[in-house]
Amino acid sequence: MPELAALVLAAGAGRRFGAIKPLAEVRGQPLVRHAIALADAVQPCSLQVVLGAQHEAIAARLPDSAGVIVHEGWQRGLGSSIAAGIRGLAGQPDGVLLLLVDQVALRTQALQALASRWRATPEAVACADYDGLPGVPAILPRRLFAALEALDGERGAKPLLLAEGDAALRLPMPEAAIDIDTPTDLARWLATLPD
Repeated sequence: MPELAALVLAAGAGRRFGAIKPLAEVRGQPLVRHAIALADAVQPCSLQVVLGAQHEAIAARLPDSAGVIVHEGWQRGLGSSIAAGIRGLAGQPDGVLLLLVDQVALRTQALQALASRWRATPEAVACADYDGLPGVPAILPRRLFAALEALDGERGAKPLLLAEGDAALRLPMPEAAIDIDTPTDLARWLATLPD
């Protein structure tokens, strides 16, 4: 079975959120633990969390099973955080699952389906499809690790996903379009949940 690693990207300052966004509570647990639980459901999978801003406070709330990569240059943006995560991967995985800490509506079944698609064709990119475009969560194969490691600045993996064109295995995942940038976003989303 192809070996998969997961990177939960939680390095940003979340300035618009006004607090430590990865520690915002949803259903009784911090956002970062929600993302870790999603990644843990994709078995077998080694998991690391990329931290930057407020890394000590966030690391203190992580389960022992999660590895930590501290990205000292987190201010440079998402692309640089992905690059730091790739540099810090343990072993030689065949692919890496990229997860954003604030995609609060994701469900384990969708990630399991994404991983199943990728494992059937491990040289391909498998990614979410929402708003008519490919996006994260995404699994990128080892052949793209050098390109991921070269990322810098605010732009993430989107250009690599787009470059794959029709070769990418795209899974409809409209819930991936929901992310949390502000406390208002979080309150609005929480209000939609059943009691």
